[in-house]
Amino acid sequence: MTKSESKFLDNRASVEKVDTPQSENNRRFAFVASIMLAIAILLPFAYRVDVGPGPDSIRAMIWDYIESSWYSGFRIWNPLDTLPYTLLRLIFAIMLARLYTGNTSPQKTLMVGILAEIQPVLVSAPLVFLVDWPGDPLVPLYIPIPIMLVLGVVLLLWSKYKQAQ
Repeated sequence: MTKSESKFLDNRASVEKVDTPQSENNRRFAFVASIMLAIAILLPFAYRVDVGPGPDSIRAMIWDYIESSWYSGFRIWNPLDTLPYTLLRLIFAIMLARLYTGNTSPQKTLMVGILAEIQPVLVSAPLVFLVDWPGDPLVPLYIPIPIMLVLGVVLLLWSKYKQAQ
């Protein structure tokens, strides 16, 4: 080993890994975002009322639960099918993570959370009641289940409590 290689290895061994505030924020963002995105995808977002002859169900982004006379149980769905009803939930999950890194305000986060909960009604109600369907409406009415908003408000209050300390 040459003298320069030895010096390089000594310098490399003596360099300590330093956690910067930016790397801590990145880890915090990734942790909160991944948990909130999992919650947004897995927990139900609405009670699906079939205005036509079909059964009602509880709906999440990737599953629903139906209770009817001909079928009862869980079904798996493509998350893209529910994206028009749940896009703001995903944005709310990211906003909560941004809140924990100090990149957004609690007011903006709460506003997105409230909009995320009323989005299913805002999208489905006009389709059910304003479109002149021949026969029964083909689109169900979604009534929000505000589980994610409740969890988000708890996280908002927790972040304000942590900031006050």
